[in-house]
Amino acid sequence: MKKIIFILIFSILFNCGKKKPYSNKISDFRPELQIHLNKLKKDKYIYTTDSIATKYLNENCTKEELLQLLESEIPLLRVIAYRTLIKRKNNDYFKILLGHLNDTAKVPWSEGDLQGETMVSDLLISEAITIGKLTQSKKNTLVDSVLTKHLYLESSKSMMIEMNPQEKYYSLIKKQTITVKHPDLSDECKKLTFTYSLSKFKKEKDLEYIKNNFKKFTILPGCNDYIFKSIEENPNNIYFPILEKYFYEIIKKKKQYTAEDLKYYCRAIAKYQNKESLALLTEILDKKNYPDTLYFRFNKDNVFRAIHKYKSPIYEDLYKKMKPKMSEYVMEYLDMPDYNERKTW
Repeated sequence: MKKIIFILIFSILFNCGKKKPYSNKISDFRPELQIHLNKLKKDKYIYTTDSIATKYLNENCTKEELLQLLESEIPLLRVIAYRTLIKRKNNDYFKILLGHLNDTAKVPWSEGDLQGETMVSDLLISEAITIGKLTQSKKNTLVDSVLTKHLYLESSKSMMIEMNPQEKYYSLIKKQTITVKHPDLSDECKKLTFTYSLSKFKKEKDLEYIKNNFKKFTILPGCNDYIFKSIEENPNNIYFPILEKYFYEIIKKKKQYTAEDLKYYCRAIAKYQNKESLALLTEILDKKNYPDTLYFRFNKDNVFRAIHKYKSPIYEDLYKKMKPKMSEYVMEYLDMPDYNERKTW
């Protein structure tokens, strides 16, 4: 009993000596700075462009004051302080970032007509990437820290999607593919993205597991693309029935959301370069297979792009037939890098 009381007393004394995180108040700063901090506080949103108040911080705050702001009780001010440090090209910005990855408070953001809410740590990572221009070495360090210690961050998702497979993360990524008992649509999409990350390891033992995860399609636009990207990168025969199933259950029965719906689907099919893939691509070119033909011409473009990317004698006749009918736009950008496929990590 005495031992327990001693431990409790020691714990209380130890914690009393520690400063509470994010406890700095606006009133702790000099009066002229308080005016601008209160203006920023009223904004409520973090914007992609700087306001007059944030420009004032950049021009008038000392480094010490910005570091104090990083411990502000107002999450919005913590993000603005970090952005200001980066814009000043402060050499410590990466070290500071690593020390703030556990900042899970959420900040509302606004960009044009879009609005949302994001954890402070994710916003700091975004600032470091877009403004700070991290080296690959620093990116690798950040990825390792997030995946091993801060997997709850939204940034971990993009890291797992983009990074090259590394064995030390294999078990961690596979664990993420296990869905909750009653998944909502967001969970379904996350499961597909994590399964895509798992598929990049190309382990024979995972083929059946990955196939089962890919059997259920989601209605969320863009999420099914992770199925097709996975198959494109590893076109094992076990996956081809999934592509056929998508054609008969989705393409033939449901309306398309966008002109890009079949972009990765066509590429996944074309990667097989066999009679079955040619037959399925030919079906995509048949207008009668669509309940709504609004995006049909874009589907033809995507078939052509796919067989151009994965040229094969099996596609030669189809390629020659389609090429004269392609627009100048399609032909001009046929071999150009896809802007939407740029990688951060």
